[in-house]
Amino acid sequence: RKLEDERGETTGDDDDGEGGRIPDPDYEQLKSLWTNEIASPELMPNDNEIVSIHVDVLEGQEETVDDLFQRSKQQRQSRDGGASGELASLVAQITKMDLDRTRFMLVDLARTRMAKIENHALHNRTMVDRMTEEEVAYLRQYGELLEKHYQRTVLNHMPAEGWKKLDDPEMIDSPDLEQFVFCRALEPIEIDVSGEPNALNDGGEEEDDDDDYGDNLQPHDAGAFLIVMYKKVRELIAEGKVQLLM
Repeated sequence: RKLEDERGETTGDDDDGEGGRIPDPDYEQLKSLWTNEIASPELMPNDNEIVSIHVDVLEGQEETVDDLFQRSKQQRQSRDGGASGELASLVAQITKMDLDRTRFMLVDLARTRMAKIENHALHNRTMVDRMTEEEVAYLRQYGELLEKHYQRTVLNHMPAEGWKKLDDPEMIDSPDLEQFVFCRALEPIEIDVSGEPNALNDGGEEEDDDDDYGDNLQPHDAGAFLIVMYKKVRELIAEGKVQLLM
């Protein structure tokens, strides 16, 4: 369902609402990774490389910020270094703001992924290729505790003929892939909308039930903003053609 299709400067990649920030490919990649994870109903593939880059940057820049604050303090105490001290303090504060923003995204990304692992623990046993080694170990430990809890509180008190294995399909709570998401096309795409009402119809004329649905494939230009079922753009997200939005 197409909300908006604006062409031109207003939908450029550098209009990210951050007040003219100099584009940083690694930062933009982390931001995209974080946004997709929060907005998607299922666990997304991890990108350990980009996360590791920013963890290393945080560790190095924290030392730089401490040095700048220390230099600022020393220069302001000296007779001739007042202006230089104020400048060092300003640079330190701006750098710290950038670090805090990056730290928030990293922490929130990890927290979101852990919540998804817990909420759909049984389902996620088939998604280990999307996890880090630490996440796989956590899933295994959490799954063992969950199974023991079910056995102790429910299954051990049921008649033998009524037992259900935890890995039976009806026992597994899976993510809702039919959840609607807000997203933006990063390049020209086509979305299969078969089985969905066509919101682009004018609705001025009555149509037969067989004609309530439009063409199966709907084209959208780069920069188009859409609300669509997640499963319809799942592959496009993985290919980097669609960006989820919050």
